[in-house]
Amino acid sequence: MLTIEEIFPPFALRIIGGPVEMRVLRDGDIPELVELVRSGVQTPGLPMPFLRDWHTQPFDPGAPGGFPTESLAWWWRQRSTISPQEWHLALVVRSQGRVVGMQDLRARGFDQTRHVESGSWLGLEHQGRGTGTLMRRLAVGFAFQELGARSCGSGYIAGNHASAAVSRKVGYIANGIERIVQQTSDGPVGVDEQRVLVTPATYVAPQDPVEVHGAEQLRRFLGITRG
Repeated sequence: MLTIEEIFPPFALRIIGGPVEMRVLRDGDIPELVELVRSGVQTPGLPMPFLRDWHTQPFDPGAPGGFPTESLAWWWRQRSTISPQEWHLALVVRSQGRVVGMQDLRARGFDQTRHVESGSWLGLEHQGRGTGTLMRRLAVGFAFQELGARSCGSGYIAGNHASAAVSRKVGYIANGIERIVQQTSDGPVGVDEQRVLVTPATYVAPQDPVEVHGAEQLRRFLGITRG
């Protein structure tokens, strides 16, 4: 009988560095992830970091709306629509075995652009410990070394000094300001997003040794050749 990793190769991916391990989100991770969100993910005093305030929706499990139903739909949709033309890896981040946050890698037309976008968040109790920097370094290093990316973009809301610090530590450099719209409970709000870009020339690798498992299966699944 085939394993789930053979059926869906993204599930075989494991990226490990120091106390951090990242894998594509599985249904078994969701209960821990829901509790993490309920304990808080937005740093007090800093701008709302997401395009939509999903993390503040009413907690109403089993109901058709609110949290976690709408977030579940979004997580499952990323997994169900993955293809060589457009893919989104929603990676659950564990530190010393505990779920602490999420790290995303996504691309469109990767074979032509060799560019990926990334985003991440951590539960409040796990912030300020270096985990955010490490998980971003692991993700960017994986994109460069295993997928053959040439650049990795990201962004943070202007005024979010914590995200700015993580970006600098990973090797991102400023890449312009973009005006975007955030969807909040009070309606749409226009905010400035600082765009940042990291390349192999500016990337700061983690100090700990890095292990990657399942990269070859993932490349085959996504039609990626490292040229």
